[in-house]
Amino acid sequence: MPVTPGNNWFAIRSIYLFGKKQDGTNIFEERVVVFLADTADEAFAKAEREADRYASLHKMERHPLQVAYVQDGDALIDGYDVWSELYQSSEDLDSFVKSRYERYEYHPDD
Repeated sequence: MPVTPGNNWFAIRSIYLFGKKQDGTNIFEERVVVFLADTADEAFAKAEREADRYASLHKMERHPLQVAYVQDGDALIDGYDVWSELYQSSEDLDSFVKSRYERYEYHPDD
């Protein structure tokens, strides 16, 4: 769906190093929050601020990669957390993001 100036809803995913199990296995949180913005840049700026605040509040590390999906339905609640899931892995945060989210990324022109 093309982004047009006005009331666009963006769902933006962030990944956090949530904690560590007693055996040393890392726990990661995948979290999606929605934002109302005129442009993708504005939505990402809001998402950066919110994600940094969330990570600081919970004493977590946040991976810098964020991805967005433009919603095409009815109005939502700005800043509302719509998805959260925990994963565990022996990988560090960067390796986890690369293997889980970037390894199989679709590139139609390849």
